[in-house]
Amino acid sequence: MIRRLRILGGLVLAALVLLPAGVQAHPHAWIDLRVSFERDGEGQITHMLHHWRFDPTYGQYLYDDAQEHQSGDTPEARLQGLATEILDNLDEYRWYSHLEVAGEALGIAAATDPRMAMDAGLLHFRFRLELEQPVDPTDEPLAYRVYDPTYFIEILHQDPHGTRILDASGLVDATCQARLERPRPDPALVARALALDYGASVDYDLGRHFAERVTLRCD
Repeated sequence: MIRRLRILGGLVLAALVLLPAGVQAHPHAWIDLRVSFERDGEGQITHMLHHWRFDPTYGQYLYDDAQEHQSGDTPEARLQGLATEILDNLDEYRWYSHLEVAGEALGIAAATDPRMAMDAGLLHFRFRLELEQPVDPTDEPLAYRVYDPTYFIEILHQDPHGTRILDASGLVDATCQARLERPRPDPALVARALALDYGASVDYDLGRHFAERVTLRCD
């Protein structure tokens, strides 16, 4: 059956997708994630850079939709229109980014620099988040999760370099470490996700239970 593709936690794009009538279960799409954190001259973390790589099928859907519905004189310009639209709509969902320090949530002040490109058949999306408050990772570790709350999309860190911390010169900071914890969802939640039909509403923060948690600390 033909349905409009609902992506990115409530963002509805004008993409008509042909799906088999029997399609069931969450997730329906996958993202390989890479994250880079930027430290300023004083060593404080100030920005979080996202790099998403969509699975081939989903990425092609989004690419085709951008070429058909976005304005622009070139394929690259139409992709940029899609990147800007996605970033704007993710505002409501905190850009899927949940950060905390000492157990307290850390806000995001701004989202900028959306970019999208097709490379070797895979769609890549990048953007940059400014933290509401700088964080000194030598004082308190910074922890984060990135997930779609509806669990329509599964987001997992791309191995082996899913998270990097960059110093003020843009080089990987060898004094910092990132520890990734895999999710261990309750079997009942797994069954719940497997039972959800395409387009089914999710009335709670399902994706959080399937999200990886990363903790950053610097010496």
